[in-house]
Amino acid sequence: MRSISILSLLLSVVLSPLASAEVIHLTDATFEHTTQASTGQTTGKWFTMFHAPWCGHCKSLGPVWEELDQRIQESNPQSGILLAKVDATKETELANRFKIRSYPTLKYFADRKLFTYKGSRNIDALYEFVTEGYKTAKDEEIPSPPSLLDVKMKEFRNWFFEMTKGHDQLKYLLEDFEHILSYRKNAAVVLVGMGVVLGFFIGMIVAMLTMGDGTKEKANGKSKKE
Repeated sequence: MRSISILSLLLSVVLSPLASAEVIHLTDATFEHTTQASTGQTTGKWFTMFHAPWCGHCKSLGPVWEELDQRIQESNPQSGILLAKVDATKETELANRFKIRSYPTLKYFADRKLFTYKGSRNIDALYEFVTEGYKTAKDEEIPSPPSLLDVKMKEFRNWFFEMTKGHDQLKYLLEDFEHILSYRKNAAVVLVGMGVVLGFFIGMIVAMLTMGDGTKEKANGKSKKE
């Protein structure tokens, strides 16, 4: 009985990588934190499929993607290679960041570089690329994640659209500002900065006038008492 228990334990250890093998689904909110794509890639090498739910080629690649993940776990578990999927129709921030224009698009984040895979989609070709082939492929610059301004602008845009339903003219104003933001970010920052400064001075003027009125009222009150 004891030998059977030891054998079962050994089998569980050997098979544990297979049990843990799974394709990871990434989102706008989790991508950068999980992959650290632009900050060192210390969490591993990420082979990522940007797909669309309605895409026939993506559906055909799905089982191959799962099989590739399993092969990596079986034959090369220490490689640090991880497979992921991104629904580019839903995670639009990532789709825009990596300029996804067709489906599926395969991006490999490895050795602090970015590679776009354009070869055959059979498992042998994919496996060869992620293990060795990428080393001789042309790398690309990794786009930076959205700035704080971009994030806040997205939040403001969502709020603004909810507040201006049925008011098309107001929406046009937002579109004009977004146009400036997309092509002239520095100009947009200057505009926002000028607005903050102007608001500060207006607030100071209003405060001074209010204090002045209060002082006059006190003085008038004293003169009446005298």
